[in-house]
Amino acid sequence: MEPIHLARILALVNTALDGLVVGLGQRTYDLPGRGRRLAAQCGVAFAAGAVMAAADAVWDAATRDRTAPVDPDVIPAHESSLAIGHLVLSTACLPVWWFGRGLPERMRRGGNPRPNRTLALPLGLAYAAGAAPLWWAHARRRTDALTP
Repeated sequence: MEPIHLARILALVNTALDGLVVGLGQRTYDLPGRGRRLAAQCGVAFAAGAVMAAADAVWDAATRDRTAPVDPDVIPAHESSLAIGHLVLSTACLPVWWFGRGLPERMRRGGNPRPNRTLALPLGLAYAAGAAPLWWAHARRRTDALTP
């Protein structure tokens, strides 16, 4: 498989995973008890981390012979740009959180017994839509960093 195709597949997996984590994280707010909610959110985060680590391992295994040796103390440019992009995306989500934090309570008063289940899908899809360009650009930069 060509590296660009593999990088794009991994970008799609990571985009879907981002949306899933946000959606499931929102859905856990309907769980009873703070301990259960925290345990569920941590479980989702750890599972997502494991899948992302596996995706990186697949990339490393598939491109081992094409990668140039790098200094372990230097962060590759495509990794730092991905981190900055996610920081910008998370910062852009803060106003949405700020203005929408009372929405579940208003929905509950309006007759919806589990408003966070209702909000989970649109929030997950919106975050995935925002993260997709970041992961797609990361895939392109990742393949550009390979030696010919």
